[in-house]
Amino acid sequence: MSSYEVSRIVLKCQKERDDALRREESSRDKLKLLEVSSRSQIQELKAKLKELTNENKNLHRTVKKLRLDLGLEGNPRFKGKMTKDVIKELYEQEDTCSHLKENNQLLSVQLREMVPIIVQTQQQKSELQTQLKDMERKMRDLAKENNKLEQFLQESRKEREELERVHMMLKKSIEDAKTVTSRSVQTTTSIPVTLPTTYKKISRESSSSQASQVTQEKRKVSLETSNSPPLSAGSIQKPYYRTLRNQS
Repeated sequence: MSSYEVSRIVLKCQKERDDALRREESSRDKLKLLEVSSRSQIQELKAKLKELTNENKNLHRTVKKLRLDLGLEGNPRFKGKMTKDVIKELYEQEDTCSHLKENNQLLSVQLREMVPIIVQTQQQKSELQTQLKDMERKMRDLAKENNKLEQFLQESRKEREELERVHMMLKKSIEDAKTVTSRSVQTTTSIPVTLPTTYKKISRESSSSQASQVTQEKRKVSLETSNSPPLSAGSIQKPYYRTLRNQS
C-alpha cells in the first residue's frame, strides 16, 4: 500500500474513534439520566406499593367484615372462595341483572301493546258468551218444541191409524151392505108372482088411489133399504107380499 492510502485509512479510523467516543459520552449521559429517572420512579412505585398494601389490608379487613355481615362465611356456596371469585360472581350477577332489566323493559313495552288487544279480546269473549247463552236457550226451546212435535206426530199417527181402521171398517161395512142389497134385489125380482084368475071391477078412482098408495109404499121400502142396515131376505119379502095383497 502507498503512504497516501495508509494515511487515508488512519484518518478514517481516527474519525470512527472520535465518533465512538462521542456516542459513548452521549450514551453515558443518557444512562445517567435513565438511572436518575428510574430511581425516582422506583421510589414512587415503592411509595405506591406501600399505599396499595395498606389499602389492600384495609380492604381485606372490610371484606372479612362484610362476609361476616352478609353471612357468606356460613353459606356453603361462598365458603372457601377467594374474594376475587366472589367479586367475579357478583359482576356476573350484575350483568345478568342488567340483561334482565333490558328484557323487562322490552316485556313492559310488549305488555303495553298487548293491553288494548287483551281488552278487545275480553269484550269479544263476553259477547261470545252472551251469544252462546242465547244459542243455548234457543236450543233448549227448539228441543222442547221438537219433543212437542214428536208427541204431536205420535198422537197424529195414532189418530191416523185409528181413522184408517175406522175407514177400513166403514168401507168393509159398505161393501157388505152393497152385497146384501144386491142379493135382496135379486131375491125380490126372482120371487114368482101368482095373481088370482077372478078379477073384480074396480072404479077408476079406486084404482088410481091404490096405485098411488103402492108407489108410496115402494118409495118407503126403497128409502128404508137404503138408510137401514143390511137386512135378511125374509124381512124384505114381507112388505112385498103385503103390497101384492093390497093390489089383489
